[in-house]
Amino acid sequence: MLPEGFHWTKRSQYDEKGTAVVLGDVQVAMLLDRVDGGWIARLNSHWPVDAPLVTRRCQSKASGAAGIEQWVCRHEARLRAEAGALAKVAPHGRKLAP
Repeated sequence: MLPEGFHWTKRSQYDEKGTAVVLGDVQVAMLLDRVDGGWIARLNSHWPVDAPLVTRRCQSKASGAAGIEQWVCRHEARLRAEAGALAKVAPHGRKLAP
């Protein structure tokens, strides 16, 4: 079960529901289907592209979703702080008024 404020949604507009966890408008984790039929959990998907890529292989979509939910619970405080900082930045890196 996800903490308050986090919820499952689509990773992209063409994807199926239940493939990304978001907090507000910030996507923090996602499930990706592999070409061989398996699944990969991508964690910290809100980090910039030059940050380390954190992935975990999953036995199934259900086990990947359960693992992501446990990970979100363990890292809730950090994820809230990082998502809050990202929410204060407007497009093109401009700061929003407080």
